[in-house]
Amino acid sequence: MAPRLSIVIVSWNTRDLLRHCLASLPAACGPLEHQVLVVDNASADGSDAMVEREFPHCRLIRSGGNLGFSRGNNLAFPHCRGEYVLLLNPDTVCPAGSLATLVAFAAARPGLGAVTPRLTTADGRPTITYGYFPRARHHWLGFGDPLRLLPGRFLQERVTHIPADEEPSQPVEYIAGACFLIPRAVLADIGPLDERFFMYFEETDWCWRLKQSGRRVWYCADCEVVHLEGRAAEGVSDFSLRQFQKSYRLFLAKNYGPAVVPWYRLAQFLEYGLKGLLRGLLPVNRRRNGTLGRSYLRRAALQLQNSIKADPPA
Repeated sequence: MAPRLSIVIVSWNTRDLLRHCLASLPAACGPLEHQVLVVDNASADGSDAMVEREFPHCRLIRSGGNLGFSRGNNLAFPHCRGEYVLLLNPDTVCPAGSLATLVAFAAARPGLGAVTPRLTTADGRPTITYGYFPRARHHWLGFGDPLRLLPGRFLQERVTHIPADEEPSQPVEYIAGACFLIPRAVLADIGPLDERFFMYFEETDWCWRLKQSGRRVWYCADCEVVHLEGRAAEGVSDFSLRQFQKSYRLFLAKNYGPAVVPWYRLAQFLEYGLKGLLRGLLPVNRRRNGTLGRSYLRRAALQLQNSIKADPPA
């Protein structure tokens, strides 16, 4: 009997997080027939051996190298037999019944392209779950984050969005890749992830393609999944900063045209440069604001580079 759901988890040196994620899946699926595929991107921490030893029912795929998010998931797609395919981060924990609820939500909506649940931190606070396709005004207004307290989507909207408690289930522009459910028939129609995106913006690009195909992308407020590794700016590595910018430019050039990229670079230079300077001048929480300020200034400096190199860790 074919499973209703295929769960794909791409892992690189996340053994302990992966263990908790995999352990949560039986209760999360409940009576839902499912298969679990783990793609190990040549981890050095024994993740693959742990999966074989503790979760023998999972299908383990050894990629042979650090392929990144897109290539890792694409490697598993041909082995998925479920009606729905779930891309799931190894740093997530799925509460009881959550994935069964998510599949039921998708099944009740003809024309659905993809859906994500409400993502929360370990202590229950909402975290980045969905967002809006990039617009230059996100950066022009980004230096004035207090403007988000004013009414109106024009001032409140940013590329990433943390849903409020009262937000209902609704169609959105793109959803986070941490827990991304897509019907397998839709995946076959629009094609796999673009492997030019090593990480970042691959799910945004997928959602753009779903929009172009006339399908809706949904946020489901009816269930939650815990995302453990949502990190603040001070925890972002140099590779992550560089890869983010590299993927951002690729998304813009691919979907908006190469001519817009310089304008977005200028907007980011002004946004991050001003944020960095202001953070450094704040008289409170000097250590944290100083770290954040330096991170913003690094982002601003990257806008001066015409070509960004981001070598992934081995």
